[in-house]
Amino acid sequence: MRTKLARVVLVLVVVQIILAVVGRVMSKRLGRGDERSDDFQVAAVFGAKKFHSRATSLKSGTVISSMGGVDLDLRDATLDPGGASLELKATMGGFQVTVPPDWAVDFDDDSVTGGLEVDVTPLEDLPADAPKLHIRAVAKMGGGKVTAGTRS
Repeated sequence: MRTKLARVVLVLVVVQIILAVVGRVMSKRLGRGDERSDDFQVAAVFGAKKFHSRATSLKSGTVISSMGGVDLDLRDATLDPGGASLELKATMGGFQVTVPPDWAVDFDDDSVTGGLEVDVTPLEDLPADAPKLHIRAVAKMGGGKVTAGTRS
């Protein structure tokens, strides 16, 4: 009985190691740009990723989380004068996005069996010329949260 249990545990450990390695490789292949990029893509597959954008004219970003999680901090980024878009995709994973409180943020939530929690400054409390960020979220058996936080 002990040897059977030991084999099962060994198989589970090996599978977990393989998933971690595959996830790391996939996350690296799917990602592009760095913290100063005005266009970036961040991915977390079978793991977690933190990304702190310091873009000077952010135009677009994509977050992909599949059986993992992404923590995206946009508080030190500056949006392009024409605005920016952010696509959030979670499949059995999640994301946390923090934006500055002075951004006008609007959403399209196309989630199927997941959801998006939003806690940002209401549009009516912002000036008409506030920087504009459009977020499109798609969560499948996952979800995320977008919050406003003070600039760091």
